[in-house]
Amino acid sequence: MNAKQINKKTLLLGGLLAMIVISSFLYTPVLGESHDDDEDEDDDGISDRDEDENRRKVEIEYSDSEVQIESSQEIDGISNEFKVKIETGDEGIKIKFEFEKDNETLETEVEYKVVLSEIIEFIDTSADGFYNSSIDQEVQVLKIDEFKPILYTTELILNDTVHIFTVETVDEVFSATVYVTTEFTVINDVIVAPNQLKIDIGIHNFNYTELDSVLALKVKLESEYEVDYENDDETEDEEDGRASDEQEVEIIAGDYIGFFSWIETAMVDGVEHAVKATPIETSEGENKMYLSYPRGTEIIHDPKVGIANIIQTPTGLVGSSEILIVSVAAILTITGLSVLFRKKSKR
Repeated sequence: MNAKQINKKTLLLGGLLAMIVISSFLYTPVLGESHDDDEDEDDDGISDRDEDENRRKVEIEYSDSEVQIESSQEIDGISNEFKVKIETGDEGIKIKFEFEKDNETLETEVEYKVVLSEIIEFIDTSADGFYNSSIDQEVQVLKIDEFKPILYTTELILNDTVHIFTVETVDEVFSATVYVTTEFTVINDVIVAPNQLKIDIGIHNFNYTELDSVLALKVKLESEYEVDYENDDETEDEEDGRASDEQEVEIIAGDYIGFFSWIETAMVDGVEHAVKATPIETSEGENKMYLSYPRGTEIIHDPKVGIANIIQTPTGLVGSSEILIVSVAAILTITGLSVLFRKKSKR
């Protein structure tokens, strides 16, 4: 057997060893706990242990036109809290999300607003399903600016108190139902995590003025902080196996990430249809995007807002960031071995 064959075998063994190391990190058993990690008393697909580790305390204040939500948690003596303000007014429905973490004192880490401001009826000239103001023909714009008093109710779903806020325009054409939970809860067949708010958007009996027109919802994103906006085809809920077929815009402030996400389909007159979302863009001093829907009498869609990377890693599993670090280290190891053996083989 010559030296080149030996080097190839050594390199192969090194690569296999690196893959074994990666595999060993993908599942790490947790010792010292007596109860079954797989117990799921409420049968929602999330283990009781993971629900306990991520449970939050929720406090509510509200009036006819404003809601204040505080959701807090303490882990190993370190507190984190997010505050949500829901406002109705001339500019639309504003949902302000603010996350704070205890670094000796509570400090705001990321803050942003999602504003649902208007419904646009348009002719899809390009026939691509997206609303493009420079190409498509705008028929009319319906401002979302006159509201009924906000309705607040609670519902007990599998031992979890869900806080529900219903916002509706005076003409009853647009509605938004906001759900807040203290733990992982299944709401309308969607798993809602305690680090987020679920929003059921509804467009009802829109008064179309053209026979072949469709609708788009304008969404604005605002922040008082220096943030970056990035479109992402995979959400944290998808990565953790709680959802599928979602997209999002990330609001990035240093190490902290807020998000506005949505399911890629909507129910239109009881039938599931694709939702076309334009990338976030900045123009005329606004950060905006459009969610476009097929024509229908009753349109229901499910966005979410929240803060990423605060959910405790599910029992026995390593988070995606840790997997990435280990994978990169393994690739660098294999590359280094390859270069080393090539140098030796040339001697």
